[in-house]
Amino acid sequence: MKKLMLIAVLGTVATGAFASDLAKWGETGKWIIRVDPEAGNGCFMESQLEDGTLIQFGNVPNREGGFFAVYNPDWTDIKDGEISTVKFDFEKLRFSGEALGVVRGDLFGGYAFFDNPNVPMEFAKNRSMTVIGGKGRVVEVDLSGTSKAISAVQKCQDEQTK
Repeated sequence: MKKLMLIAVLGTVATGAFASDLAKWGETGKWIIRVDPEAGNGCFMESQLEDGTLIQFGNVPNREGGFFAVYNPDWTDIKDGEISTVKFDFEKLRFSGEALGVVRGDLFGGYAFFDNPNVPMEFAKNRSMTVIGGKGRVVEVDLSGTSKAISAVQKCQDEQTK
């Protein structure tokens, strides 16, 4: 298992987690692309699963890295600011690190910052991913169409830096 350099963000929680307030930059397949001004105009992609789980993945330019977040209204036992372990299990590779518990309104979940450039590549090239959270939660993510979404996030990000 590769150790992913995930760092819990104790003082700053990505506002992207609550993207309904953020303008939509674009859309590709099941992914909506948005820009978060509070993350240094970081572009990110998000998709909502049938069970209400919200998945987000994108850039945090003002910290020179990226983030992965997952939220669900049923995960009410997650505490804001609580640090736990998260594992990302791809088809042939696994990353692990720390995640920060986030509670905002009716969304409960975890946010993980990373500065490992291999994470987006694995996210783009695999067909599926299993996220294993510190509370024993397992979320299966279908990554079909993700390569196009990551390209759109990069195009969005390029526009922000011009």
